[in-house]
Amino acid sequence: MSPPQPPTHYEILNLTPSIIDESPDAAKLIKKAYHRALLRNHPDKTISHANTPPGALFSIDQITTAFTVLSSPRQRTEYDTKLRQAQTFSGAAGPDSAQRFQTGVENVDLDDLPYDEAKERWYRSCRCGNVRGYLFEEEDLIEVQDEGELMVGCQDCSLWLRVHFAVVDDVTPVDEDPIDQS
Repeated sequence: MSPPQPPTHYEILNLTPSIIDESPDAAKLIKKAYHRALLRNHPDKTISHANTPPGALFSIDQITTAFTVLSSPRQRTEYDTKLRQAQTFSGAAGPDSAQRFQTGVENVDLDDLPYDEAKERWYRSCRCGNVRGYLFEEEDLIEVQDEGELMVGCQDCSLWLRVHFAVVDDVTPVDEDPIDQS
């Protein structure tokens, strides 16, 4: 039997992705859920229920982390991607489980992918037959530059491509020889 999965940030704040997406003021909604979660899980404010399972309360750290991640559009997008990958590949609900081996994921180096200069995007064919099943742009790489890898899903099937890359800063040549200090 596998250990229980940690709660998602959505479960901690008692929200769903669709509620946030459909809200006209997502920031306000998330903040309200954050305050509700703090009150609901505060040790001095909670009412003991005999039917409440142990561990049902969330820590301040869990609540704060959930609020921080879901409040930031960039962090929320990354989290949602990890959550989807974890659910797709391992049947689990937690984002950490996505770090395990994943069936249907091919690892490639960015330098090995063809680049369409006219459309300014990289592409690769997929086993399903789509000649440009995997497509991504430089913006996508910039969003995950700290991780050094980008997960790209095929447009037509459930296969994924993990693109590994490194950010290289442009080195400006120095006119002066550093050894010559005359």
